[in-house]
Amino acid sequence: MKNDRNQFIHQTTKAALITTVALALMLPGGLAAADASYSSQSIVVSASAGLGAAAATATADPAKAKVTQEQAVAKLRELFPALKDAKISNAQIGTGNSYPPNPNQLVWNIQWEYQIGSTGYGFSSEVDAITGDVISTYLYFPFMQADNYYPPKVSRAEALEKARSFIAAAAPSLKNSELELEENTWMNESALFGPVQYSFSFMLLTNGLPSNSDSVRVTVDGNGNIIQFNKSFFGREYPSAKPAVSKEQAEKKFKEGFDIGLYYTPVYKKGVVDSWVLGWRAQEEALYTIDAQTGKRIDYEGKEAAPTPVVYEAIPTGKEVFQPVNTGKELTVEEAVKRVKQVATIPANRKLVWQTLNSNYQNGKQKVWSLGWSDTAEAAYSGMQGRTYAEVNATTGEVIQFQIEQYANPADIKTQQPVAAGTKKLSQAEAKKQAIQLINRLYNGAGSNLKLAEHGGTWSVLPEGNGYRYQFIRYFDGIPVSNNIVSLELDSYGRLRTYTNYGFADFALITKQPAPVVTKEEALQKYLNTYILKLQYNLIGGSYGMNMYVEPKVKLVYMPQPADTSKPYEVLNAQTGNWVSVYEMYGQVNTSASAVDVKGHAAEQQLTELLKYGVITPDADGKVYPDQEITVVEWINYIAKASTPYFSQYSNMQDRKTIAGVSADSPYYDAVNFAVSRSWLDKDAVIKPEDKLTREELAVLVSSFLKYSKLAAFLGNDNTVTSFSDSASITNKGAVALVVRLGLLQGENGKFNPQQHITKAQAASVIMKLVELQGKTDQPIGQQ
Repeated sequence: MKNDRNQFIHQTTKAALITTVALALMLPGGLAAADASYSSQSIVVSASAGLGAAAATATADPAKAKVTQEQAVAKLRELFPALKDAKISNAQIGTGNSYPPNPNQLVWNIQWEYQIGSTGYGFSSEVDAITGDVISTYLYFPFMQADNYYPPKVSRAEALEKARSFIAAAAPSLKNSELELEENTWMNESALFGPVQYSFSFMLLTNGLPSNSDSVRVTVDGNGNIIQFNKSFFGREYPSAKPAVSKEQAEKKFKEGFDIGLYYTPVYKKGVVDSWVLGWRAQEEALYTIDAQTGKRIDYEGKEAAPTPVVYEAIPTGKEVFQPVNTGKELTVEEAVKRVKQVATIPANRKLVWQTLNSNYQNGKQKVWSLGWSDTAEAAYSGMQGRTYAEVNATTGEVIQFQIEQYANPADIKTQQPVAAGTKKLSQAEAKKQAIQLINRLYNGAGSNLKLAEHGGTWSVLPEGNGYRYQFIRYFDGIPVSNNIVSLELDSYGRLRTYTNYGFADFALITKQPAPVVTKEEALQKYLNTYILKLQYNLIGGSYGMNMYVEPKVKLVYMPQPADTSKPYEVLNAQTGNWVSVYEMYGQVNTSASAVDVKGHAAEQQLTELLKYGVITPDADGKVYPDQEITVVEWINYIAKASTPYFSQYSNMQDRKTIAGVSADSPYYDAVNFAVSRSWLDKDAVIKPEDKLTREELAVLVSSFLKYSKLAAFLGNDNTVTSFSDSASITNKGAVALVVRLGLLQGENGKFNPQQHITKAQAASVIMKLVELQGKTDQPIGQQ
């Protein structure tokens, strides 16, 4: 059964849930049962139902529509010719799927169905029923062009012009002068194998200024066709664009309040924590926006930031503390349930109806029990039955997640669970004491590893006396750990309502570091030069953060942002003073990539393309050594990168066991594992990572990569290979015949030279020939 973790995490923002629902409509078979044209459909009036009590409750009035259903459908078919043969399975008029809902928008939601044989494909479009602007359409398989492969027919610059022209036709209410291209958009020609796509994101300007919420996104394929379009516009009231606070005053305020802290920060490689760095990073409060009218800092909940920083308080060790299981065996489901009930109360009417044991998606070695309690008679959220959800570490017994109402956001939970007669609600001080007692029972070593983030005032008190919220920060050797906040919420009687303990990092990799060489003052000077302030509109609220719903409101602010938006997030190494990239970036094409030893080489063009797409990378001296012989595992690594740049993440959820003779600690393990998962390599094969790749081995690997192994076997006696004077020394004659017939490898002076080793340049030439074969074979290359 599928891991339910993502369903739990939806509580952070309702927009995530809505997006998930929208994406579900695009999946194959999602609407296969519907088979009707739009002309026979009735109009269904629907507001944004199921968004919770805190959401806006705009009512859709179809009488206000200026664009008919037929006109909306006709416009979509005109803009997207691929929809010509698609049918309408449903059409509704409402306030749309955006969150927070636009109170001034009336939307046609068109559900499409496309049938190929017995398989149905479903997806949706939205059209503004007032202005006629297209709001969204996403075309996926089977609408992708069969010949949309490298090399693309249009350049990125040409695709950008097509995107601008399309916006003018799809959303005529927008002027070109109201669009500002976001320059840090990834190029999205992410892989050499597979369809070519260019993605563009434009911020919409209001009163000449951009907004963080209103945008247009367009995706163009390599043939110049528009395949995705999305216009986000929340229709909120915008204040004047004239600031009362000058930029100079805001910059002075920003610099005076800017602060950094020393943290242990995880460095991610291949989607998982690879190492830790002790470094200086900006404090969260330092990056708050500055209100352009008042000059005050605004926190993420839209409130004026407290004048004093957050205080981190030590947690006294309680009488009851978490005791990890040490049997060496995984917990049974009964034992996991018992662990949950030791710290939380499950509603009496709910029974355990769902349980599954899966690997932790951030740590494949860790097993987690996912548990769900329901009463099918309940219907709490969007018509769904009420459900209590928990996750338990199957090795230690530690509760990782708990939510009393999985399908409702905290602010929507107005009713309290039954309490015994005479039970009193807790005061703020009593609730804090209860939270500390609970965290000791929930978290292993809470007293020595965590500190309570004390925000002061009534920050911990939820609106309407609905309960209390708390944050705890992970520490190591007396130094805080980045990205490791443990959150806990109590109801007004002190019972656990939600708990989140997702330190996505492997703490076992942290090692104590020497005292910083770079002082705080030195680090501050470097940091101040990395941020600039930009005057813009900022939509605050409309989502759930730290268990509170924040009403949406647009403010004119000075927004701190990186001076160089092309760089990934970095921290300053406290030992070396060098910047360290925290996250690995996948799919970004580096058009300026080069190596000092490529120019003038016979394979310069092919090597340059592999550099551009990140398939090969130069060393510290800027060299790639084109004539260096490569190993079998290096070839597998190249071909995996060329087909799926993020291939290493496929191994994150798996137990890392030796596969095809390659151990889990090998730098090539992920590539080999991915190749086995795609059947490019037999799992029972035995590879020696240090063995050089021969021409015959390359022929066999290419045959498997193309899914032509059976055809290769058929070509075993083909005269293409028997005509070589050294054919007797060729073991896999069919594979050799195949690659020669396809023009991927050639003989020399009547010989094939099967045992000759392959160089990096030769590998690059073969890869680019394979790339150019795309669209000419009966199945996609490198995509299955």
